Amino acid sequence: MYIWIGIDCEKGLESIRDDVKRVDDIIQFDHSMFSLPYHISLKITFEADKIKYKLIKKDLIKYFKTKSSFDIDVKGIEKHDNIVWLRMINNDIIDNIHQDINNLLKDKYDISLHEYDLDFIFHTTLYMNDDIDKISKAYALIKDIKVPSKLHLDTFLIGKSTGGNLGSFRIAKRIKRK
Repeated sequence: MYIWIGIDCEKGLESIRDDVKRVDDIIQFDHSMFSLPYHISLKITFEADKIKYKLIKKDLIKYFKTKSSFDIDVKGIEKHDNIVWLRMINNDIIDNIHQDINNLLKDKYDISLHEYDLDFIFHTTLYMNDDIDKISKAYALIKDIKVPSKLHLDTFLIGKSTGGNLGSFRIAKRIKRK
């Protein structure tokens, strides 16, 4: 079982959904990024057995219930390797949440840090594909759309997948905060 942890930002990004979908339809990516709501991942996906998954889920829910909603500033649309994303500006709140999750998982479950966890870039993926030409075309078509300057984040997400493949993750739990 593969576990994914994030923050729902679907409501804050409703204004760009049609533009993102239009470009997805033009480029015709092999798989759609629309299986999950728009989100900001909080940790690189990791694997755990079913028993450990249930324990981790319980601990994450308990942790997220201690957090309040918060705002994050949006930097803009960027292309990074084989991804087009909406990049967020780090702040102490999201940095601390990321670090707390990494510490919890490492200390209690011996889940190692992924190399990307060491220099995490908070973002919402718009397109991901191994075909760099498709990614470049998508970026050219989407880079100038108007995006919100700030997002209000109030719902944490825990997702899971049996195979860990892109498009196979489903939301297992939503934790809404005030």
